[in-house]
Amino acid sequence: MKTVTKRQVVQGFDVFCDMAHAGQTVVVTQGGKPWIKLMPASKPKRGKSASAFRARLNSISPKPIPGVAAVLKKLRR
Repeated sequence: MKTVTKRQVVQGFDVFCDMAHAGQTVVVTQGGKPWIKLMPASKPKRGKSASAFRARLNSISPKPIPGVAAVLKKLRR
């Protein structure tokens, strides 16, 4: 874990972002007190498979919006 001041982060933001992306936690201080942490984003959790998602989408029957057909007809002219 690396501790740096807010001023240091402002002056070298790219460097500290690269450090965080590489897996290091960077604690940024303001007024000598911890202010924020830069750390790598967690990997997103895998959800259900794409086929399960498609099946769920296919099971939803959208209701038509009143008046849309008439607007589309006018636009197509």
